[in-house]
Amino acid sequence: PDEQQTLIDASITVNDNGQTVMTFTKLMNEPDELEIVYGLNRFLWAHGNDATLAYHGSNLGYFTLDVAEAGAAVAEADVPVKDDDEGLDCTAVFCENELDDGFLKRYKINVPEGQDPENGCEGCSISMELIFEG
Repeated sequence: PDEQQTLIDASITVNDNGQTVMTFTKLMNEPDELEIVYGLNRFLWAHGNDATLAYHGSNLGYFTLDVAEAGAAVAEADVPVKDDDEGLDCTAVFCENELDDGFLKRYKINVPEGQDPENGCEGCSISMELIFEG
């Protein structure tokens, strides 16, 4: 139901280049939801073969994101990560990794001024963009 939807600024668009782009922001800690912790988190992903809403087949997987290491952008996946942003500060800029051929993940950890994500960050969120070239 809409009253239980907690994603912020969620959208799916197809741009002029034919890319399907899904964007959203998710609070890291909210009632009755799995918490995105200051540490290791596993995110699931899937995509179809084109811009229509359809079953994803074998185009699925997961990636693990260590929010505690966001300053070093540590990313691990069950598919080869072809573009590792190690060394970038993912609280200042979007970091990205290719999840699959033609499927890119971009993310940024949003930390409100004066908050410490290590000690239960009130209002911390993660912004994601999933970009499919298809």
